Amino acid sequence: MKLDREVQLTILKALAEVYPGTTRDVLKEKGIRHNIGLANLAYLVEHRLVSARLSTTNGRDLTPGNSQKITAAGLDFLADDGGVSAILGTVTVKFHEESLKQMIELRLSEAQLPTEEKHRLLQSVRELPADSIKHLTTRLLDLGMDNLPRAVELIRTVLT
Repeated sequence: MKLDREVQLTILKALAEVYPGTTRDVLKEKGIRHNIGLANLAYLVEHRLVSARLSTTNGRDLTPGNSQKITAAGLDFLADDGGVSAILGTVTVKFHEESLKQMIELRLSEAQLPTEEKHRLLQSVRELPADSIKHLTTRLLDLGMDNLPRAVELIRTVLT
């Protein structure tokens, strides 16, 4: 197979060194064999890690054009922390107080408790202020995390 991670890394690092500039022929500059280099350069272009004008001569031979440049995605790929893409790709999930109450109420409704106790707990949850719901949700999340080994064991049992 022509695709080679070391060749790809060499190309990306070479282009990162001259960023934001471009290189006329990164393959020649790095001594990468033409057919192996072109396959890997094309692969990086297809994944939008490198910008290059790949063209064909005589209808079938691929050439790298005269300008190759690493993209922001390519730089982020090289970054140990994922770069700006990692920051921009962060998703913040926010739950509205009422949604949290509904989730807690649903679990209480399904719980195996005496009817009187169940009604008392449900009423208490409905009357809780937002700060108390936040605190209760945090505690429930902690409890869930503490029980992850049991959850993993349950998943393993169901899947095997």
